[in-house]
Amino acid sequence: MQLSNSVPTIRLPTPLMRPLPAESHKPSQSNTTTEDYKGSIQRWQLRPELDLMIHDLEFQDNTIVRRESTDGAVKLGISFCLAGHMRRLRPGNDERVEAGRVSFGVTHESSRVMEYKAKERVTLIHLHIQPESVSGFDGEMAQQLPVALRKAIAGQAEYCRSHSMTSVMEATLGQLLHCPYQGLTQRLYIESKALELISLCLDHLLLDIPSHKSSLKGDEIDRIFYAKDILLSRITNPPTLLELSRLIGLNDRKLKQGFRQVFGTTVFGYLYSHRMQQAQQLLLMPAATIAGVAQLVGYRSPEAFSVAFRRTFDISPKAYQLTHGRAGKKSV
Repeated sequence: MQLSNSVPTIRLPTPLMRPLPAESHKPSQSNTTTEDYKGSIQRWQLRPELDLMIHDLEFQDNTIVRRESTDGAVKLGISFCLAGHMRRLRPGNDERVEAGRVSFGVTHESSRVMEYKAKERVTLIHLHIQPESVSGFDGEMAQQLPVALRKAIAGQAEYCRSHSMTSVMEATLGQLLHCPYQGLTQRLYIESKALELISLCLDHLLLDIPSHKSSLKGDEIDRIFYAKDILLSRITNPPTLLELSRLIGLNDRKLKQGFRQVFGTTVFGYLYSHRMQQAQQLLLMPAATIAGVAQLVGYRSPEAFSVAFRRTFDISPKAYQLTHGRAGKKSV
């Protein structure tokens, strides 16, 4: 890895990385604008062995950032990229991180180097875990993990994998970012969502092990993506499983297996998550009404929509509008 002399290198302020006192319910946070960059980094130390960082930065020029680690511990890191892109620079193995993707890896490096493009906002959610603290990373259950991951946890190798976020991951990230609580309840809620994201990533890893995969062929994968397109084009009047199977030319068993393999959830789990994500965006539109949004995302009954929205985000649609300060004048 060669670092260009024309690209400035900076170190982010170390106070951003201070651990929180055990009794604190708020993240350490820095909102800053300098000649180099603007934005914020929030850090929650949810447990001694589990950190959450929300990283939202925009650099004025092409910039290389170094982060130093002083504890020397093996850490499992999961990064969800919500906006923009950047590169992690490693000797002979650069990694591109871009919106809509999740990276899962184990590193022993004391220094991490990232490259950011000028005037591009990059939003990332990071989870850092000490592997030995997570149930299942030792003993018999560890044998279910990929061999390369087990070697990395044992300190014998590096490990890094990247894939597209599933709709369930996206929905869980949305819940985490739009937490409706304060104080201790907020902290417990955020911790539960962080653990849920770890579980979703591990589940995806296990599905990637050959013995766990269904035998989808290339044209069958194309048909699964076609099924997704049909679902999204008919969000207000979705087909039944049998109709969807007929439309894409696969039997319903292959459809259900393939959909879970490709998207990490069921057919209607995917549709449900998409509806809720669309609803979040629509509720913040000027003059949006609960009844109107419910109809747009496929609910005939505003009451049924409100129940589903609250079940997903732990907040009612009306309260969500008010909390985010953009409630429509005619909301009901």
